[in-house]
Amino acid sequence: MPQKPLKAAGKKIEKKKPAANRHGKMPTTKKGAFNIKPKNARLAADFKDQQDLTKMINSKNEGNIAAKAEQAGGHLKMVRAPPVLAPADAKKKAKAAKGGGG
Repeated sequence: MPQKPLKAAGKKIEKKKPAANRHGKMPTTKKGAFNIKPKNARLAADFKDQQDLTKMINSKNEGNIAAKAEQAGGHLKMVRAPPVLAPADAKKKAKAAKGGGG
């Protein structure tokens, strides 16, 4: 909507045109929080500490909720990612999978 001084002056307000390279595609809406690490070293360290604290709090909350669900007779379990193998362990596992033994 035009502001009053622009409207009174009779100026034409141009609307923003879609990007020329869009080719009929609709823009996608980005969802979720974007955690971008700061470039300043001190701020980056603070950011990492804050992220670690958030992870610890979330894991504790999830554990508490899972325990309450188990007590109530449910079967809520925490989902965990598989453990990350060290490079040497990964090589041994790959070699064993090929049948090389080891």
